[in-house]
Amino acid sequence: MSHKADAGSQDQEWVLIGLEQKMARKQGMPFRIPVPKAEFEGLADKGLQPDVLRGWIQSFLLDSPMGKDGNWRRRNSDLITQLEGFVDKKPLWDKAQKLFAENDYVNALKTLKRITIMCADDHAARFNYANALGNQREYDKALKELKQIRETFNDDPEFHVTYAQMNVLKGDEAAATESLVRALELKPDHMPAMDALAKIGWLAKIYENPRDATSLVYVKSESVREYLEEYVWNQTERTPDYFLEQLGYHASEKRFDVAFAAAERACHGATGTVLERAVAGKIAALRDLSRTAEAIAASHAFLKEHEGSAAVWVELSGCHARAGDSKAADEAVERALKVDPGEPMALALKFWPADRENLAEVLAVLPKLQAWSDAHPTVAGAWRSLARAKLLTGADDEAFALFQKAVALAPDNDDLRSEWWSDLAKLERFEEIIADTKTLGDMTTRSWQLRWNEAEAYRGLKRMMEARGCFMQLNADETLAIDVRKRAKRAANELMAAPAAS
Repeated sequence: MSHKADAGSQDQEWVLIGLEQKMARKQGMPFRIPVPKAEFEGLADKGLQPDVLRGWIQSFLLDSPMGKDGNWRRRNSDLITQLEGFVDKKPLWDKAQKLFAENDYVNALKTLKRITIMCADDHAARFNYANALGNQREYDKALKELKQIRETFNDDPEFHVTYAQMNVLKGDEAAATESLVRALELKPDHMPAMDALAKIGWLAKIYENPRDATSLVYVKSESVREYLEEYVWNQTERTPDYFLEQLGYHASEKRFDVAFAAAERACHGATGTVLERAVAGKIAALRDLSRTAEAIAASHAFLKEHEGSAAVWVELSGCHARAGDSKAADEAVERALKVDPGEPMALALKFWPADRENLAEVLAVLPKLQAWSDAHPTVAGAWRSLARAKLLTGADDEAFALFQKAVALAPDNDDLRSEWWSDLAKLERFEEIIADTKTLGDMTTRSWQLRWNEAEAYRGLKRMMEARGCFMQLNADETLAIDVRKRAKRAANELMAAPAAS
């Protein structure tokens, strides 16, 4: 319970206000504070300003009869220590901030520690000290400090997130999870706690709609499939294309059980290319779930009716390789290339060495790739594979000529053109990229990867206005995945202050 005591002085009267101790520790305040009686009534409206309070304390200790009374000071020595410490720690805190700004972390920590010794009941200072220790990877010391002030901050979700982060860095995920759950009990929508739980795998961070930033939700990791099926997928009639998008999104996030469920739904009612992609995704998900026998059976069942699917033959090859049957894997690759002599993965499996960094092995496969391309002169994928190999061997001009040849054979293949542009950018041949963009007309109809490469080319040429415009268009395109749009927004913001070419 708070209380007050009056003390007369020649110039003004003082009121000693008692603060609730837990609140005082959390805010780094003395348990009792002197307030001029004339300021007391307006205190509720104005609040306690630290700099004003320091001035009051100094005036009280130096000028008031009570503050100068030796007997009173002896009887209230703990309070005097708190009051003097509150005043004296300000220059130390300013010094610590200056040292941090100068990257003098050793002396900054020493200064913060002096504050915690001077004001042991200032748990705000000790919290800051613990954070600074953690930033310097002194996790044991940080946790020791946090444990000593945990009761004070037990109702503060930010404290529990900090405590959890230290435990994560120490490798104690169980203790971290317990603290983060406590943070969510205090504030169910506390984003830092949910993000931290997602990082350690307890929660999954998902977009119900990968193209809508407002659809972000956090779900217990083991319940993502059940959540989506009950609260999203079953809420309205969905098309195979919808589930194909869900398949790609969750497979990219390595949620293979969800990808499998989406693939199965995508197969219902799908035909043509959509069906082929759905089945290929289903087989890949089964393989990634270590359900290899089921994946092989599903491949054969589909290929029995659709033997012209190069993508599924490639997936079957991967399944046989996972099962340790290299002969069957090679046979599946041959079937894929019979269907499509330019299938990129099949060409890689047939011709390319496992170690693409081994120049000697890459040089050794060049004649075979050249012969394959010569035998299939109208197949863009064959020339693309040969171009990749040439590039790795340092034959840049030959490689880019081959890329151009492949692009001429498949002018609507944005993935192929994007690879060509990316490789040009690596060698800072930005003018060639911009020249090619002029042949395409409306770039907003092309893939986001191609449009991103255009933006990067403008940035490489220091044409910041054009680069920023390209990134802003990507950010505004609601057909794109939200992660792509966020990246584009960051890139546009980075360019905001960049100087344009003169």
